[in-house]
Amino acid sequence: MLKGDKRTMDIKKNSIVIEILIGLAVILLLTLVLYPKFISIVRKSQEATTRANLTALRTAIAVYYGDNSGNFPGEDIAEILTKDGKYIKLIPEISCPPHHDKTNLITTAPTGDSGKWAYQTKDSETRQQGEIWVDCSHKDSNGIVWSEY
Repeated sequence: MLKGDKRTMDIKKNSIVIEILIGLAVILLLTLVLYPKFISIVRKSQEATTRANLTALRTAIAVYYGDNSGNFPGEDIAEILTKDGKYIKLIPEISCPPHHDKTNLITTAPTGDSGKWAYQTKDSETRQQGEIWVDCSHKDSNGIVWSEY
């Protein structure tokens, strides 16, 4: 009788180990399937935030333009727009995942791929004075080059 009890306990221990292994396999499989989708969702939300922040900056520049007799902010745009929070409280972050880290800097000398906000202080062949855009030559998840927004 003692042998039967020991054998029953061994079977129970083995079945518990098998159940744990099956559970781990299911979790691993779900992780492998769902992780890329999760990363894609996070990336798309960061991209949407960047596009919304670009709209907020463009709106702040337009309000400044209206308040200042048709003059755009100069090279110190960040300081001008955030002074006393009149036009915008702070310069919002820009994120072009996975190509550039988050930043809230504005450059008036865009390189074409700095990952910052780019601001045009004077009319040029390609941009008008007062225009702000994303200084990134990479494509977003929709296949659109960031600098085209």
